[in-house]
Amino acid sequence: MDWKRAISILVASFIALNIFLAINLYRQGKSADEFSLTPGQQEEIKKFLREKGVDLRVKSLKEGRPQSLLEVSFEKVDEEEVLKNFFGEKEIPKVIEVQDSRKYTLENQQLIVADNGFITYFNNNEEVIWPNLTREQAEKEAEDFIKKRAKITKGAVLDKVTYDKESGGYLCEYVRYYDGFFIDNSYITVLVTPSGIKTYYQCWLKPLGYVGKKRGVISPLIAIMRVINEEETVTFPVAIVVVKQGYYSKIYDANRWQMPPVWKIESENGQVYYVNAYTGEMEQ
Repeated sequence: MDWKRAISILVASFIALNIFLAINLYRQGKSADEFSLTPGQQEEIKKFLREKGVDLRVKSLKEGRPQSLLEVSFEKVDEEEVLKNFFGEKEIPKVIEVQDSRKYTLENQQLIVADNGFITYFNNNEEVIWPNLTREQAEKEAEDFIKKRAKITKGAVLDKVTYDKESGGYLCEYVRYYDGFFIDNSYITVLVTPSGIKTYYQCWLKPLGYVGKKRGVISPLIAIMRVINEEETVTFPVAIVVVKQGYYSKIYDANRWQMPPVWKIESENGQVYYVNAYTGEMEQ
């Protein structure tokens, strides 16, 4: 008998059963804690993952905290105030109306403010002002820019810093946090280069509060199994470097909408997956 294949089938069946139970318990309004993994089951799944070529490079895989749905809306902005913050009070930029937004231009700078509050900023100045730019300085400059220009002083947490070879700068990526959970499609990116802040993008959502009672969530190991079994983009061997619990959903053209809790799973090559923490379904 091919024992490895038999074990794989058993583990896959176990995962499928737990996801099925998660869906049904969620629909019944029960807690997923009733079918949380035992230490023995966790070890069996970890062993299976190792044999399949999955390297779990995370310090710990704690079981998730119960969560409610999170209601969000677009964070509207005061457009006149935004113009003052980015261009100064005395400057009058040229403006062009485009679909659902306004494009403002002043010398080498361009600012686009959308109806939903999203902001895009470009600076085409090529003069070198920080010739010896370091990652630490880039992080400080990005943080100062967010506070002074966007006036965002809380909720923005630095999530990732990536070196940009083309510009010789650093792309600083911030994510909004609410009550200790990330909201991964509420974010800010700032490209800091030796020539200054080159680009700024703000997709900032407003948390309105929780909806419904808290429910238990599936184990992060079940979420990982779902990813490696369902996603064609996963190639083995693969290293999993991030497993976090938070919120994520599509951006909807609506006044408000509800986000489900998710497990965020990221591989070493930067591929990110979101698994619904209630049902085990993949989120797009």
